[in-house]
Amino acid sequence: TVTGAGFASQPKMIGVSPDDAARVYVVEANNGVFGGFFYSTNSAVSFSERAHAGQNYFGYEVDATDTNGQAPRDMDIAVNPNDADDVFIAGILAWRSTDAGVNFSCTSGWAIFESTGNNVGYCHADIDIMHYDPNGKLYVGSDGGIFVANNPLGAISTSFYTDLTAGLGIRQFYKIGLSQSDPVIITGGSQDNGTSVLTPAGEWRDWLGADGMESFVDKDNNNIMYGTTQQGQLYRTVNGGVTYSNLSEPGPGFGNWVTPFEQDPNVSNTIYVGYNRVYKSTNSGGSYTAVSQTFSNYLDNLKIAPSDSDIMWASWGASKYRTTDGGATTWASITGTAGTINSIAINPNDPNKVAIATTFGGARVYVTLNGGATWINYKKNLPAFEALSVVWDDTSVNGLYVGMNYGLFYIDDTFTDWQVYNTNLPNVIINELEINNVNGRIYAATYGRGAWSSPVYENVLSTEDNAFEQLVQLYPNPANNEVTLKWPASSELDVQVFDINGRLLINLKNQFVQGQFTLNIARLSPGVHFVRLSSEGSTIVKKLIVN
Repeated sequence: TVTGAGFASQPKMIGVSPDDAARVYVVEANNGVFGGFFYSTNSAVSFSERAHAGQNYFGYEVDATDTNGQAPRDMDIAVNPNDADDVFIAGILAWRSTDAGVNFSCTSGWAIFESTGNNVGYCHADIDIMHYDPNGKLYVGSDGGIFVANNPLGAISTSFYTDLTAGLGIRQFYKIGLSQSDPVIITGGSQDNGTSVLTPAGEWRDWLGADGMESFVDKDNNNIMYGTTQQGQLYRTVNGGVTYSNLSEPGPGFGNWVTPFEQDPNVSNTIYVGYNRVYKSTNSGGSYTAVSQTFSNYLDNLKIAPSDSDIMWASWGASKYRTTDGGATTWASITGTAGTINSIAINPNDPNKVAIATTFGGARVYVTLNGGATWINYKKNLPAFEALSVVWDDTSVNGLYVGMNYGLFYIDDTFTDWQVYNTNLPNVIINELEINNVNGRIYAATYGRGAWSSPVYENVLSTEDNAFEQLVQLYPNPANNEVTLKWPASSELDVQVFDINGRLLINLKNQFVQGQFTLNIARLSPGVHFVRLSSEGSTIVKKLIVN
């Protein structure tokens, strides 16, 4: 039983140093904010509390005067293994004591402007863990990466911390938006790391803080971008993200964690936001008009038909609604599908052709050809994962992509089954897909590996291309240990084999082939696989059954 200072029944963290094992420190939370700092000099037999009344070391302010905090989510303590008097505690920010917790000094700002304005180091907000290395370095894990204080006992300045994860593609993107230009401009919102823009120079620049959500590049001016933070707070930049301004929010002023925010694909200065109603602004967010009934929940998705702005779809959970008059009358409830709707895509040329991606519910992907009157189950050979994002390509064969929580797949009118289209993507959640029709590339917002792009599927074949594809064969099929690839040309060939879940199992580069090539498949498990053959910009996918 511990005696002495009165601990509350609140979350705690414990710190001990090999320098003095009898010295035990405890930092305590109090409903999210700092609750107290305690110490023991007799191996936790008894404790005393340091005098820090009125101080909130778990908040945002470097003088510890605010009343915010996220403990114990953001909360830790680390003690110098070589000096028990040297103690760090952290919440949103990191604090240092060199006198066993009697006094604490702030060592970090939660944003760069906080760092430079207060002459403290920059360490991204929301610190979850710290490690004091025996060699004298303090490592800090935050929502923005891993930082290190190379000299934790040195003078506190703007260079106190170094970002060890700078340049790593590990953003958890919720959504992205593209310019229809080449070079492309990408704006994307990510968890805990705000909204960033990929400039024409190929450099990422942060332009909006908090949790970044939906954003898009203005269709008429690439210097103008719109963004959102959590629960649908709205922003706009008119200078490529150098500065930004807040936009007013209509109605309740908030929505879901990721709030739908869309631009009219045909009408300048017209934007839409989906809270528990759909609101329309014709002056770039200066004022709004409600263009839907009040729904029974906050919206998850909102899409506008590229070929007819009067046709829009909205959804929350498994419920979906459609208007054909721009919201002048009540939106109609559309039935016929199952599962939570994660994404809606309206065909670029046919407003009655719509695809939705669902969580479970059987189909994963549904397609309607008649505005939702009937639905086609498009699961086909898709794996049993969640379908998170869908997008149509603007092609004559109705190319459709689906991003799942494991893999990317493609289908069009020439295929009966989905084709694996990971094209070197890591095995990661794909939250959104967008296509740039100017440069012919598809872009994926991944949750944990940043943004990726690839050429779109080459789905318009000439007569010669079709004839060549017919000559490409796999035999025997089904096969056991070996399969022969017949490639009617002499060329270098990339050979990739995927299983039905999209996992890359065989990856052979630059194989020189003269007519045919024998592929060892003995290590493959029985079942359906896909063989992707690429040469000189041409790609052919064949189904292979392994016995």
